[in-house]
This record gives sequence, C-alpha cells and structure tokens, in this order.
Amino acid sequence: MNPTGGIEAMMTHSVVELFNKPCAHAPAPPLGDSPHHGVFEPRLAPVAGSIRHIHCVLKGLHKSPRIVAYEQGFNAGDVSCVIIPDGCVGLPVLACIKQGIPVIAVKNRNIMKNDLDELDFEHGKFFRADNYLEAAGIMHMLKEGIALDTVTRLISHTRILK
Repeated sequence: MNPTGGIEAMMTHSVVELFNKPCAHAPAPPLGDSPHHGVFEPRLAPVAGSIRHIHCVLKGLHKSPRIVAYEQGFNAGDVSCVIIPDGCVGLPVLACIKQGIPVIAVKNRNIMKNDLDELDFEHGKFFRADNYLEAAGIMHMLKEGIALDTVTRLISHTRILK
C-alpha cells in the first residue's frame, strides 16, 4: 500500500476539478533517498536522471484526455468488457462485478495468485482466455451477442480401433 501515492492522486484529481486543466503527479521517493546512479538502459536514462521521474509525466501529459463534464464523458455504461491478466483483482474488477460488466481473464505467468473463481460474478460475465488473441475473439463475440458455447465444441478423443 502506498499512502503517499493515494494522497498524490487525490490532490491531482482535485486540481483537475478546481482548475479544469490536465494535471499529473510523479512518484516521490521516501525522504533521504537519492537518485539512482549507475548504468541504465538508454530508453530509461531520462527517467533515471530525474529523482521524481518528471520526464515521463511531462512527456505523457500532452496526450492526456480532454476534460469534459461528467455527463459528456466516458462512463461505466460505455464499457462492454474488461480484459485482465488472470489472478489480478483490483477496484476495476470489483466495479465490473457490481455493475454486471463482463471480465475476460487471460492466462499468463504473473505473480498474482488471486482465485477469480471465488468472486461473485453473474452467470456469463466471467471468461478465461489462453492468450490476448483469444480474449479479443471473446470480446468480439460478446459485442455481437454470440454465445460462447455455440463456437466451442467438446470433441472426445479419437479412439483407434484395430
């Protein structure tokens, strides 16, 4: 848990609401920490050279979304499904469960070990995919209203008779 990061995020959101301007925050290291020194991969050099990683923030801030009123923006009703790495649970997944938004978990080798089967998904709102290409297929089928069991066939193994 990162209480400092949470406070930074709340302040950023407040500045955006008050001044109607894009705003971002950069991670602040604990007091007394100095910037890292040493050999870095060239693409990371600007980040490593800044104690607050401000280069990344400024580089991405010009691409930030336009600020619009809540009614004009992107809301949960606009989300058709969410694709996540298998085993990852966070506020977005819990919000999907609460609002009945389908979740597609992609099998992978990550360190998260949450059992998504234990969560209270509505019937037909949780899917597993072997890779992101399969997840895209599931997403497209959901969009078109195609039931997954109509395209997957349980075919028994072939028995060789002698």
